[in-house]
Amino acid sequence: MKEMERNIIDAVEEQREDLIQFFKELVMIPSFNKHEQAVAAHLMEGLKRRGMKDVQIMGPAPDRPNVVAYLHGTEVGPTFTFNGHLDVLAVQNEDAWKHPPFGGEIEDGKLYGRGTVDMKGGTFSSFFAGLVLEKMGLPIRGKVCFTGVCDELISGDQGVIYLIRSGVIRKEHPDDIGLNCEPTDLKEMNISTKGVLRADVKIIGRGAFNARPYLGINAIDKAAKFIEEIQKLNYKIGHDVNHVHPMLEPRTVCVATIRGGGQANMVPDSVTMTVTRRLHPGEDKDECLKDYQDIIDRLHAEDPEFVAEVHPWKGFRPPADVPADTPLIGAVARAQKLICGTEMGIVGSEGGTDGSHVVAMTGIPMPVYGPGNYKLLGTEEEYIALDQFIDAVKIYALTIYYMLGIDEGGKING
Repeated sequence: MKEMERNIIDAVEEQREDLIQFFKELVMIPSFNKHEQAVAAHLMEGLKRRGMKDVQIMGPAPDRPNVVAYLHGTEVGPTFTFNGHLDVLAVQNEDAWKHPPFGGEIEDGKLYGRGTVDMKGGTFSSFFAGLVLEKMGLPIRGKVCFTGVCDELISGDQGVIYLIRSGVIRKEHPDDIGLNCEPTDLKEMNISTKGVLRADVKIIGRGAFNARPYLGINAIDKAAKFIEEIQKLNYKIGHDVNHVHPMLEPRTVCVATIRGGGQANMVPDSVTMTVTRRLHPGEDKDECLKDYQDIIDRLHAEDPEFVAEVHPWKGFRPPADVPADTPLIGAVARAQKLICGTEMGIVGSEGGTDGSHVVAMTGIPMPVYGPGNYKLLGTEEEYIALDQFIDAVKIYALTIYYMLGIDEGGKING
């Protein structure tokens, strides 16, 4: 172990109790989507009070906060961007929680609470890594940018997309890199991610008193035809041997929600279905939407009373691939081996992250790696092991050192 590696590990351990207390305070602040202001303010204030110099909140409106902090180097070089989100999933049944979702309760070395896994553990451990290195005065080239954004859970455009469009996250140096800190249990790195495309399909019928249904057009009956065609499309794209990804399960499409009919004595005049499609890297959003329009056109040709419209959602999350030879992958694996004693797995992810927007819109490679067991995501006993949280701080700090650190004599560490 190098002296600087030991110094970084020791520095994190020296601040362990304070970092855990700060983390607990942040977990105890409810930060549902559209209500991230309080947690953003507490994060910024706490980082500044502990010595982080360049921290600010920016966003398109006061109620859409994104926390951005920088660790500045002493030499010109690439930017290493960390990304995580501040919003947390809803609490569906608070009475079912053994530990209150915002009680900040610690038991058997675990901090319980909504958002500990998704994804305050990853977001805040990355900021804390920057805090530790700033207090150490670690010499680096380039800079590190830490981002904690709003709007992720609804795939909105006020968070990471806002930071990209405003130029906060942009590729300026050929070696710019990024890391999304969503939970992978500090065991795996996701280098391939499916995209998520949602669209509402509205089936248009004609209402009537259902004692005389022949005077109307039953939109639910027509919707059944469309659902059957979506099931056929799902089978087709899922069994296409010419479109297989080595890191990902097959592509899928399904009707996820359906809303129609209002009264039991009326023929329903409309049905709206949300269709969710999971794309592989290389697939085109417009081609996927064309699949739906082709189904509509074909059904209308067979039955002129079948009429439907496609309305894509704004929150498209693109699929993404990160090259397996990206140097960052080896740096994280090296840090994990040192801290956890385990080898890192290289996998793909079925779910989407904001990292996909960074890859697609800027070209910065941003794989996914963070603390927390993703199987606990959204459950009524969501927790993160505090040892793992501290391990994440160490791994992120070491990775920054491996990628950007300057050793004595001016030699680049990596």
